[in-house]
This record gives sequence, C-alpha cells and structure tokens, in this order.
Amino acid sequence: MEKTKHIVILASGDFPSHPVPLQALREADFVVCCDSAYREMKNEELRIKNYIVIGDGDSLSEQDKRQLGDRWLQVDEQDYNDLHKAMDWATREFPISNSQFSILGATGRREDHTLGNISYLVTFAEEHPGADIRMLTDHGLFLAFRGERTFATFPRQQISIFTPDPATSVTSQGLRWPLDAMHPRLWWQATLNESLGDSFSLHSDGWVILFRTYDPKTVSAAPIPPCSAWI
Repeated sequence: MEKTKHIVILASGDFPSHPVPLQALREADFVVCCDSAYREMKNEELRIKNYIVIGDGDSLSEQDKRQLGDRWLQVDEQDYNDLHKAMDWATREFPISNSQFSILGATGRREDHTLGNISYLVTFAEEHPGADIRMLTDHGLFLAFRGERTFATFPRQQISIFTPDPATSVTSQGLRWPLDAMHPRLWWQATLNESLGDSFSLHSDGWVILFRTYDPKTVSAAPIPPCSAWI
C-alpha cells in the first residue's frame, strides 16, 4: 500500500508556534506556501526542501522570485484568495486518495481573513469530496464534514461546533452538553462544549465546522496528556 503523503498548505496569518503545527510543517512531504508567508517560512530555518510558493506575487520582491525560480508559481486570478489557489494546486498535484492536507497559518492577524479562511473549509470539502483536509492552529484543529462521524478524544477536550447554514440540525453523543437535533442559528450557540470520554459522535444534515483543542481544560495543576496523541 502506498504511503499517505502529508501536504501542508502554509497561509499568511500568524506563523505557527505550537509544537503540533510546527511538527506538521517540519515533517511534511511537501509544502505549498502562499506568497505572503514565504519570508517567514524562509526565516524560520526549518530546512524545508520540497515546496512551492504560489500567489499573485504582490508580497514577493523580484529578487525573491528570481531566487525561487521554478518554485515560484504566479496565479493572477482574483476571484479567490491565495489559500484557495494553494489548495487547488495541491489537490491537482497530489491524489486525495492517499494524501492528507493540513492548513497552517490561516488564523491570526486580520480577523476578517481568519473568518474567511475557516469558512473555506466547507468550500474545500465541497470541491474535493473525500479529501482529508484539516486546519491546525496554535490552539487546536478545525475540520468540515457532514453526515455522521465519530471522533477520538479525551476527557475535557474542548469542542466547538459551527453551522454555516442555520437550517442544519446537529445531534451529539459523548459531549457534556448534548445536542438533540439542535439548529444553531448563531455561531456561538454550539460552542464551548466538552468531551466526556475517549470518543464522541456527531450527526448533521448539513455542513458542520468542528473545532477541537489540543489540550484539555484544566481546573487544577494536574498533569496534561500529550497534545499530539489524538491527531
């Protein structure tokens, strides 16, 4: 069986600082870097060998472009942002059947960019059915899905659920505050929930954006379990 390739898309929000996204970046089989994130990636001295830089070029100097050579791909189309251009290229180059796509650096800095990038997860899921696409931040992991899914977890992992369409119904098992065919009309209404055991399940009849923290909510000085064991 062919090994699953781990493809990282590096966006231009806050550069990762948490060990989980940094490990994903260091160990990626290939990195697709939005042009406005290139200088930070280069300055981090991560020794990334397999990468391409993509975008409209307004964040790169002519010297950068010359140094990049064949690793620079200019896409002037303006209907979508650089994150969409990077994901589009990645899913054309790497078969979704044996690839995992991790988006890094998509949050932070301007809040409108953050909200837009998170909502792109639904667009990506619609455009690339069956693809394993996730977004890693410095605090946790986002993904989009619809239907029924069971997720590995740990007690007191913090769970937030967002439904872009208020007509979407969500039912849960294994969360501290159960959802029973709930229609979250506003973004905050299904956030800040908590897992009870080692798994939880969700069922929805529309798209859901799910956020899970790396670490549990702590109420004492008790030891924290490893943050990357469940990813």
